[in-house]
Amino acid sequence: MSDIILFPKLKENLSRQIRQAMKSNRYEDAYDLFMAVEKHFELSADEQLLKLECLYQLESFLELKEESSILLNQGHQAYNEIIPYFLESLMYYKQYQTVVELIERLRQENVDQKLLITLMPLYDEAAQALEMKRRVSRNFIVTFQSSDSNAQCELILKLIDEGDFAYQMSFIHILESNTLHPKVISFILQYLLMAQCDKHVTITKFNLTMQIEVSKLPRLETSEFQEVIDGVYSYLQREMPSAADHAVLLMKQHHLLLYPLEFEYFDKQQLDLIIQTYAHYFLQLFTDNKTDDLGNQHTID
Repeated sequence: MSDIILFPKLKENLSRQIRQAMKSNRYEDAYDLFMAVEKHFELSADEQLLKLECLYQLESFLELKEESSILLNQGHQAYNEIIPYFLESLMYYKQYQTVVELIERLRQENVDQKLLITLMPLYDEAAQALEMKRRVSRNFIVTFQSSDSNAQCELILKLIDEGDFAYQMSFIHILESNTLHPKVISFILQYLLMAQCDKHVTITKFNLTMQIEVSKLPRLETSEFQEVIDGVYSYLQREMPSAADHAVLLMKQHHLLLYPLEFEYFDKQQLDLIIQTYAHYFLQLFTDNKTDDLGNQHTID
């Protein structure tokens, strides 16, 4: 295969067209030109900044967040020009807590005062938005017990997604003084774990009460029970592929209900037996005559 031969001065021509497109506010054309350049060349430091402005004008905030984050991590020399783009993208995605924390950190460091003056309006906006959201969250937490389990889960996931971990003690109190749906308990534990809570909590699930050290809990997705889910999926992929995805969804729901007490009900030393038992159950659940899609009978050794 022969090497691609680029036209002489192609990079110069594309760069000139980018500047012209940006100057005349033709941002979509400029973006296409950036893509053409990046197929064959590295953007210069100035072009990288110009691309951030292009993404900002196009309101392409996800790509703006990714690109600005990469440049910051690479130690780009134009830090003062890049950080506002990064914070603007965080504001768009309502990550107000992160914006506040980053700007507070910058205020404690020896940074250009002009930069801080540029960023402080973002700080004020983020702090105000954060307070408004917390007021809504506080009101919901006050009425938490009277809400249905789906609404309770939605609030917890919203707080996790926004990185708002100001309600640790509230949730510990709710855990220990209310009868909650098992899945709500699991989500509260995940909230406390991600908040780096170092407390012990007492939970009750399915008439089993235990005291748990939150910091020692595994994340749901890294629990040893995930090995069981993976094992059942692999087995069904071989024996009844059409059932594999459905089975995994059901197992994840089951895991959510049991967590973190799954191995109070199952013997951790018998993972293979647990996998076989689940697989046998799903084979029976998804077929009446215990055969797969091709009519082959199955046994679980």
